[in-house]
Amino acid sequence: MTSRVKIISLFVVLFTLPALEAQGQFWKKWFDKDKKRPARQSVNPKKPAESEKKSKPNKRRVVDYPTSQLKERYRIDVLLPLYLDELVKNNKPTFKKVPDKALPSVNFYEGIKLAADSLSALGYDIDVYVHDVTQAGLTPEAMVTSEILSESDLIIGTLQSEYLPTIADYAKKVKINFISALSPSDADIKDNPFFTMLQPTLETHCDKVKSVALRKYPSKPILLFYRTSNSVDSQAYSIVLDGDEKTFEKISCETLPNRYALEKLLDSNSSNVIIMPIVDVSYAETVLQHLSTMFPAYRFEVFGMPSWKFMGAIRKTNALPNIGVTFTSPFYYDLTTKEGKTVAAAYKKEFGGKPSEMVFRGFDIMFWYSSLLSKYGTVFNEKMGDVRNAYFTRYDIKPQWDHQQDLLYNENEHIFIYRYQSGSYFVEQ
Repeated sequence: MTSRVKIISLFVVLFTLPALEAQGQFWKKWFDKDKKRPARQSVNPKKPAESEKKSKPNKRRVVDYPTSQLKERYRIDVLLPLYLDELVKNNKPTFKKVPDKALPSVNFYEGIKLAADSLSALGYDIDVYVHDVTQAGLTPEAMVTSEILSESDLIIGTLQSEYLPTIADYAKKVKINFISALSPSDADIKDNPFFTMLQPTLETHCDKVKSVALRKYPSKPILLFYRTSNSVDSQAYSIVLDGDEKTFEKISCETLPNRYALEKLLDSNSSNVIIMPIVDVSYAETVLQHLSTMFPAYRFEVFGMPSWKFMGAIRKTNALPNIGVTFTSPFYYDLTTKEGKTVAAAYKKEFGGKPSEMVFRGFDIMFWYSSLLSKYGTVFNEKMGDVRNAYFTRYDIKPQWDHQQDLLYNENEHIFIYRYQSGSYFVEQ
């Protein structure tokens, strides 16, 4: 580890962990930045007209990567918005609890630190440099123009969408990989085989939850609860509806659904299946509670959004007793496994307390990508199917293509399926 990382660790150890709800709001904000993404080939695309079939270019999906550089020692640069100038004065924190805006990156850094220590113990020859992108001389633009990243072999960042193109363009130019570890926004990046999104887009999540619902209940009528007054919810609704307009009975949730209108569509003797592409956690929870209260004797299977992972009601035994809730998430960390216990123990020793999901994510990402870099060199893209050294997540990184078969970027398509019922849950890989 470099001295820079060690200096930051003295600051990070002073942080305390926040309430879980802050993460839910964080998800909502990130998906809100994904509004203007370019059209790409959908899992369930609409059937094209005959004229469109004839004019569609016949392109092969091929990505040509340059020869990888193998080195004795590699450098990884980690870009995080830590807000150190604002949150630390005279080497002392200016707060009692970590602000929401800094928390994900702080926790991510803690995971990076633990992974780097583990990699060092295993004999990996890697230097890790952590940069606080909120500092004046370390913004993405400043780092690119001043060539701070000129020796980098891999860049990992938890950056907002507006900063992604700057680093992605630089990574493409110098032919090293840039891993966007947090944002589900592609920032309108195209034709960049060196840009990878680990957080699947809203489109990928919606396609997955719809496919799971249709697979599990192929012969049952499915209700589609939606609202369009919220921009993100409207986008999610459009994605779910795409190509399947006749499959669903659509129910507007601009206001809470009317009991008498809804009762005509429900079955009192069997589970009622609902897809609810409402990303806003608070409003989605209100709709579920309304549904459970209106029809306490009915059974429901509701398929929702990844932001629902931070919904309080699903964790309460008696909150939604007649509703099974299913949603997607790209990450799952089981603290009962050997790996989970190892990271939790290391975190308690290093920082105190229990690690959050972002700690595990930082550890997971750093460990796997360090393995790829050390094994295959700087251009490991064609070897990303090798997940043998993935500590928790078996990532499924795939190139994404638009409707003209032109390359967009790489995206992680591995998604876990969570199902909650009466406070208990299980996870499908």
